[in-house]
Amino acid sequence: MPDFYIEPEKKLPVFANVDVLVCGGGPAGIASAVSAAKNGAKVLLIERFNCLGGQGTTGLVTSFMSMSAFTGGRQVIRGIWEEFTNRMVEMGGCIKPPQLKERKPYFANNRHEPDTEICPFDPEVFKLAADEIMEKYQVEVLFHTYVTAAIKNGNEVQGVVIENKSGRQAVFAKRIVDCTGDADIMAYAGAPFETGVGEHNGEQVKSPVSTMFCVEGLEPDTLTWQVDKELAYGAVNLFPLMRDDEFRAEMTRVTGIDPCNAAEITKGEIACRKQIPEVVDWMRKNLKGAEHAKLTRIAGMMGMMVSRRILAEYKVSADDILNYRLFEDTVAMNAYGVDIHNPDGAGCELYWLIPGHAYAIPYRSLVPLEVENIIAAGRCIAADGIAVMATCFATGEAAGAAAALSARQEVPLRNLSVKCLQQTLKKQGVYLGEEEPEVPEPRYIHISTI
Repeated sequence: MPDFYIEPEKKLPVFANVDVLVCGGGPAGIASAVSAAKNGAKVLLIERFNCLGGQGTTGLVTSFMSMSAFTGGRQVIRGIWEEFTNRMVEMGGCIKPPQLKERKPYFANNRHEPDTEICPFDPEVFKLAADEIMEKYQVEVLFHTYVTAAIKNGNEVQGVVIENKSGRQAVFAKRIVDCTGDADIMAYAGAPFETGVGEHNGEQVKSPVSTMFCVEGLEPDTLTWQVDKELAYGAVNLFPLMRDDEFRAEMTRVTGIDPCNAAEITKGEIACRKQIPEVVDWMRKNLKGAEHAKLTRIAGMMGMMVSRRILAEYKVSADDILNYRLFEDTVAMNAYGVDIHNPDGAGCELYWLIPGHAYAIPYRSLVPLEVENIIAAGRCIAADGIAVMATCFATGEAAGAAAALSARQEVPLRNLSVKCLQQTLKKQGVYLGEEEPEVPEPRYIHISTI
């Protein structure tokens, strides 16, 4: 058998020609598409699954994490995230942090976070709310579609090649936002990136993967956090859902998986799923209040903490996060600290920020080196911190607005006036750190479960 197959040349039909193309329909993609549309752009959003939401729906990460949007009674991520979550509340599928203590009084018991202002939601309501907001802002959405190549002219990315049930087609756009999580479009375009969570003996260390699942039949006061080295994850880690007896579990872990390799992803998906019935059985036998636990749902894709991250004009470092750094080109805020899942086995290294304080994400961390007309949002920006979903909304809103303004003004994304972008974001209700308190002492709270 030959090692290669040479595809014959083929003329591809053009599916669309838009102002802004958003690739990936997770939290970053949703906010990016809406933000671009709010600024007058014709927007197409491409998603490989049958719904929007990414990890929030298909991945069953059923809550916006503590100390991301809300911290110490303060709300630091607003804008489109607030509009979206308010709509889910109206639909009966979300509990905002100010109501959490009343609705879920037991959740904070024995948690490791110093501040448990989590925002749980129903992933099915999330899907419906996402469809609604796309319709509201007239964003065209294309499901069941993969991007397979970038269309370039020199160092300018002018579009992408897509594949779906309709075959292989081309999409052209003035600006592209990569919200794929894995920087897929950046990689196709030849933008430089890094992978893994650091280096060891000259090799990149791969971030561990987990598959979320849901269980019902638990007592409302079931302990939701408990270190236990018997488990692959290293701990009981449960999150509340809408019903008092139903929880989402983040309790599987597989290490050594390359999240950008199809064969490795398949291996990880199977290995994570294999752990789930074992974990449920362990819960029934060992976790008080979970004696009648019943598996209800398994995520349609495993969660990947870190895969590709772009090399940008600036990388947000762990030092920036733990020192609550603000920047002149701030375009988003976040209060989630440094959360390192052990790449060699069970446990985590957690550096929680002091409640009530947050750090900034600069525009430079969204703009890749070496290629033009494309910007990143979500998990693949240049940052050491974990891009939890509320933060993905925040960087997505910034990237979408930047893409629309850049296209309309006909200036490269890296030369866009940051002051103009910041003014636009503020008009959309985004908070950019204008009222941050002084840096606290101690700087952070360190918890190790390794």
